Amino acid sequence: MAIYPESFLSQIKDKVDIVDLISTYVNVQRKGRDYWACCPFHNEKTPSFQIRTDHQYYKCYGCQKAGNVFSFMMEHEKMTFPESVEFLAQKAGLEIPEQIIDKSYKKRRQELEKIYEINKAVAKFYFQNLTKPEGQTGLTYLLNRGLTWDTIQIFGMGYSYDFVSLPRYLNQIGYDNSSLVKAGVLTYDNTDFFGQRIIIPIISAQGKVLGFTGRSLEKNPDFAKYKNTGATLAFDKKKNLFGINLFKKFIHSNVRSVILVEGHMDVIALYQADIKNVVASMGTALTIEQCRHLKRYADLVYVAFDGDGAGQSAAMRSLDLLKEVGLEVKVVDIKDGLDPDDYVRKYGKDGFMKLLDKALPLIDFKLHKIKAKYKLDSYDNRTKYASEAIAVLSELDQLEGAVYVDEVSKNSGISKEILVEQAIEAKDKTIKKQVIPKTPIVKDISEDNAYLIAARFVLASILYAKNYVDIREIEKSYFVVDKHIALYDYIEECLRNATPPKISDVFDILENDTEGANVIDALEDKSILNPAEYYAQCVKKLKTDYINREIKNAVELLRTETDELKKKTLKERITQLTKKNK
Repeated sequence: MAIYPESFLSQIKDKVDIVDLISTYVNVQRKGRDYWACCPFHNEKTPSFQIRTDHQYYKCYGCQKAGNVFSFMMEHEKMTFPESVEFLAQKAGLEIPEQIIDKSYKKRRQELEKIYEINKAVAKFYFQNLTKPEGQTGLTYLLNRGLTWDTIQIFGMGYSYDFVSLPRYLNQIGYDNSSLVKAGVLTYDNTDFFGQRIIIPIISAQGKVLGFTGRSLEKNPDFAKYKNTGATLAFDKKKNLFGINLFKKFIHSNVRSVILVEGHMDVIALYQADIKNVVASMGTALTIEQCRHLKRYADLVYVAFDGDGAGQSAAMRSLDLLKEVGLEVKVVDIKDGLDPDDYVRKYGKDGFMKLLDKALPLIDFKLHKIKAKYKLDSYDNRTKYASEAIAVLSELDQLEGAVYVDEVSKNSGISKEILVEQAIEAKDKTIKKQVIPKTPIVKDISEDNAYLIAARFVLASILYAKNYVDIREIEKSYFVVDKHIALYDYIEECLRNATPPKISDVFDILENDTEGANVIDALEDKSILNPAEYYAQCVKKLKTDYINREIKNAVELLRTETDELKKKTLKERITQLTKKNK
């Protein structure tokens, strides 16, 4: 992974004006010293999105999103941090610096860009084949599948009619076979890897052609029906989602739900039926990387895997992964063993949307599948049902459990009290034994509102270089929230280098966490009539809290300590801290 020098990131922020950048996406208007717009991240009629030109950051007072130029591109365009850096560096006319810590980064980046370039040329070649006499077999197949020419163009579909035309063309335009093999478009004997197949490009959220899927029109069982690009620098099927480039455009209309299907043709058929919030898992078992990728774009996912047994089994394995990354999950039950492609062709958009309306929430689906396994007409089957259902109940919090325990009790004939007891016992068994820390745990101070207010005001005062600040009276140990500690470390580094801290750096340090905006806005409280006096009170609050924590920890340790010398040291520590607190 590339690690960018702070000086280079600062160069980008200096050259890319945040107002100019954001104004390419939304209409901005100047009011006083700042600019305002309707938030690009949520629907609103009255502008609550403020852009501060003096410190080069934005904040929405509606949805609370805030950040700098990097975080804007990451949030709006769903880029990773390196992608945002490279995009903005190019916009600013800056070269990625040579002194990037990962020395092999530049070489890998050049190889990656070459693969993207090759893939783009390959995709264009395959698509143009559909317009040639040799490509009519492929075009006829696609049209017979019910696809329109518009859909074929939107997905950039194409056809490879032999094994030699592609390498011949690519050699003619200057690509050597070694590079083409690395890109995954040629085999090691320098023939077309996807020869005699319908071609579907796999495109990233940023519009890069990552690789391809080829579908054979041959009925020869020795000729694989589907063939995907192998692992390359650009393509890893465990991390990519088919259709994410089109879904990304669709979510700009503030749709935060997505339909997850198994196959490419499912995506294409649903899209053609005007159901556009759909992606596919590349036809393989869903991975945690794909789930995390999906979480960047959606909050709710409808799992619409094939209606056959294999599809339903795949859905079951995927559900917990989706939930694990924080997605709300609903499962679409497709009847008659049909896949989404078949279903939408048979029943149309309205028919498929009715399936979504009937989609079961995750817990309902799990319990429904367990119940369907057993005929609940015998004690043995009811016990087996209850045993599996208890495993599901054990995953729930108290409120959710109360909702579902009635249903399990009714179906199994086992009392709610016993089910709850068994679910708690099952839950306890899954909790790993925790290692007792040497230092006793004190109250989570991050939930202490008085601490948060004081810490934010102190950090903001330092960042804005207020004249009432004496940095010597502040200690790192006063801060207990990770984000505050990270900010203090940044401030210390700036002081060591004799450079003033920058407000816009806060969002990079805190990785676009909303706490950055909370700190920056801490000085905006109009009820504070004397900031210098209030600052002194905040410093005292942080110091007192720190001393009290240390005293409490020392007292707790003293209670269990048996070594006399250590007990003496702890008593002296308590005495010293008590004096400090007076």
